[in-house]
Amino acid sequence: MSGYARTWSLRQRLTWRVLGLVIIGWCATIGFSAWVLNHEMNEMFDEELHALVETTALLVETSETGAIPRQLGIETRDGERVLRLLSDTANEPTAPWPSLTKDGFHDSSGWRILRATVEGTVIEAAHAVDWRRTEMLEAASAFLILVLPLAGLLLWGLRRITAEATAPIAGLAGAVAARRADDYSPVLAASLPRELLPLADAYNAHLSRIDAFRRSEQDFIANAAHELRTPLAMIRGRLELSTDPDASAAVPMIDALTRRVERLLQMSRIEAGVGLGTGPADAVRILRLLLDEMRGQNRHPVRFDDSDMDRLMVMVDPDALAILLRNLLENATEHGSGVVNVRLKGDGTLTIRNPTTVASLDLERFGKGEASGGLGIGLSISRAVCLAMQIPLSIDITAGEARFMLALPVVPG
Repeated sequence: MSGYARTWSLRQRLTWRVLGLVIIGWCATIGFSAWVLNHEMNEMFDEELHALVETTALLVETSETGAIPRQLGIETRDGERVLRLLSDTANEPTAPWPSLTKDGFHDSSGWRILRATVEGTVIEAAHAVDWRRTEMLEAASAFLILVLPLAGLLLWGLRRITAEATAPIAGLAGAVAARRADDYSPVLAASLPRELLPLADAYNAHLSRIDAFRRSEQDFIANAAHELRTPLAMIRGRLELSTDPDASAAVPMIDALTRRVERLLQMSRIEAGVGLGTGPADAVRILRLLLDEMRGQNRHPVRFDDSDMDRLMVMVDPDALAILLRNLLENATEHGSGVVNVRLKGDGTLTIRNPTTVASLDLERFGKGEASGGLGIGLSISRAVCLAMQIPLSIDITAGEARFMLALPVVPG
């Protein structure tokens, strides 16, 4: 599927949009989880302060000498968790937060403080807010690190899922691309998902319309050509019986018109697939019969090199081979500019060479050069016959010479 400008992939679009939606949902979930985690960890830290203060108060109550005013760093290496003991009669030790007058939790100067008074002794336990935040971020980071493998697994799974989901589209495209140009049978929609059924139905309907148009065209050509054969034969017979010189001069024109009608019938037969057997056929005999039949009608002489063979049996339908060779020979003699050389080898290679003044050939139906007086269907018939019988046809024009090469399948043994 290449050669299209600014294309986009349904699989990639589906993958990235689903992944983007999941990432947004994850980010919202992580944000909410971080908020919940921060709230729960703050509650846990407050419970730690409460337990520390209660334990200290119990020690103060059971002490016989009373509390000694002091300030302790529970973690002395960072000083982010502090315990203070204060007495009404003593000076307060220096603290990183202002003096407090009420018991309970306080937030001041970047600290979370719990104050309690027991037996005239003030107990203050505090956590630095930055320390709490650092602990929460470490927990959140660990959570994110655990999520990253899941994100990779999700991306891999999404690509697999979208690949499987879009596989019927690729299969349908491949089936359509692999079809022959003359295959108008409907595509099988039984294995397609529900979303692709309208596309398959529309494609089948389009094929049906094209098939109907092609059949109408073939029927028209066949009927018109068939109906013209008898009147042309009658006209030719009367012209031959006439003594009028103008009537005799019109006979070649009738013959030319008859050949064109014959070609229309040939094209109709080939497109309908009528009479395309597998042979065998004697290529040497067919060529000699065609050259004898065409002798006297050719604009240029034809030289046939049979490689000293009396016969060469090929796996080709005799009538189809005769149609193919006659069209190629007539094209060479009518549109060439000199002697036509025909050579048949023992391996089935048939070469037709003739000088020409044209630079290229049009193989499409009704395609012809500017100086051509024909209908432009001879080469298109030849190509259609080769395609129908699966015979390779090579055409080349170099240095003012047209060269047609056929590879006829020789009968083994």
